[in-house]
Amino acid sequence: MTPRTPSATEPLCMDIFWDADVLAGAALAAVDVLRSINLLSAMRAPNRPAPLTWRWCCAPGSRAPRALPRGAVHRGPATLLLLPGWHAHSGPHLDQIVQRCAPAMPRLLQVHAAGGLVAGLYNAAALLGEAGLLAGRSAVAPWPFVAPVLRHGADVRLLTDRAWTVDQGVWTCDSPVLATEVVLDMLHQTPLAELASATAHVYLHSAQRQQVAAQIVCGTQHRILPAGAVELARRWLEANMTEPYSLAATARAAAISPRSLLRHFAGAHAQSPLDYLHGLRVARARVLLETTYVSVEQVAQMCGYQDVGSFRRVFQRLTKELPAGYRERYRLRTSRKRWAG
Repeated sequence: MTPRTPSATEPLCMDIFWDADVLAGAALAAVDVLRSINLLSAMRAPNRPAPLTWRWCCAPGSRAPRALPRGAVHRGPATLLLLPGWHAHSGPHLDQIVQRCAPAMPRLLQVHAAGGLVAGLYNAAALLGEAGLLAGRSAVAPWPFVAPVLRHGADVRLLTDRAWTVDQGVWTCDSPVLATEVVLDMLHQTPLAELASATAHVYLHSAQRQQVAAQIVCGTQHRILPAGAVELARRWLEANMTEPYSLAATARAAAISPRSLLRHFAGAHAQSPLDYLHGLRVARARVLLETTYVSVEQVAQMCGYQDVGSFRRVFQRLTKELPAGYRERYRLRTSRKRWAG
């Protein structure tokens, strides 16, 4: 499903959805990609028209701010369509947004039916589902909104082992910060694939490129390789997060002596294996405290602490807050009834 090749005077056009609750950062990240590709195209062929443009498509009762960057005027059909996702505080709130934005569904279907490409970032997968674009397709949904996405797209094949996916011209992802990566991947499926690849080399992280660039600038061919033993130890700690900590067992898993493990681990992570394990456990505890009604005592046990007092001390040391206070400040749910939807 590749959009038709634009003529010399007709660029590819992306429709970007906008309304009062839209995730503006994700929308503007997409525009940054389009502008960068146009810039790269102009650098290569100064006299050639810009190959990309975009339009802001507003929900009923909404108007795009004047300050938003705008593409060249394009009166033909769009070949790409982006739903940036919304600021929704709960599943029921997302349901209300989907209902309010239902008038946009015919345009989604029209673009896709004409061979265009459609992306729903973050919780926008719910509107794709409501429009029927996820029926029988694989999709990714953000963990706080899995239930409403499934309600609106009952026939979707939900994937939980990746951050984003594409199925038959429909992109979904679990985070708005993936807007850049998703839009670049969409453009890889168009006649602008080569420009998209060149832009991706600049925009997307590449450990190898970072290392090579540093070598060139510093005038050295020295390359620091990751320590295999340290990586083995790190993986062991992640796999045995809830088990009692044992330096000896961790060292055995890394095929290294305990003393050497402590030295090399500190060099790689600036902390001991035990402190790294505490960080993993506290990260898990944060999610549980933010999203569940499990008691602090149960959270401690689920994170590998048999003594709730030890858990509170470690949690406070790493977050500067006690678990109960952290839950009150950062909880991601309202009442049980409302969040269940």
